[in-house]
Amino acid sequence: MLTSHFSHTEWWIAALVAGLALAVAMQSLIPEKKDKWKALLPPVGGAVFVALRTGTSPDEGENQALMLFTATALALAITRVIFTGYVRRQLELARSGQPMEKPTHRHTAVFLLTFAAVVAAIVATL
Repeated sequence: MLTSHFSHTEWWIAALVAGLALAVAMQSLIPEKKDKWKALLPPVGGAVFVALRTGTSPDEGENQALMLFTATALALAITRVIFTGYVRRQLELARSGQPMEKPTHRHTAVFLLTFAAVVAAIVATL
């Protein structure tokens, strides 16, 4: 594991970087420029949840929560990069005033399997 030596502070830094990566990935999914600020809500919500659930004293539980947040945020950001072409086509449809394509069961299955594979790879690395 590449992060077995991480201190409490280093886990918070990793979570911050992962949250920023998630915010960048999420803002690219929002077609309206005036709504781009909403991309900050998932990472900020996750950080608040971790902070509230783990209390004030740093312990192994908080480090584990930060690791899970970091893995999930990075997995979502990486999955967004993997599906760049599909997302780009959907956003072009939305910007042109046409309805977005409805995802098929195959699209959903491919997304979930890809996300699971990315999470597994990240967890094996972390």
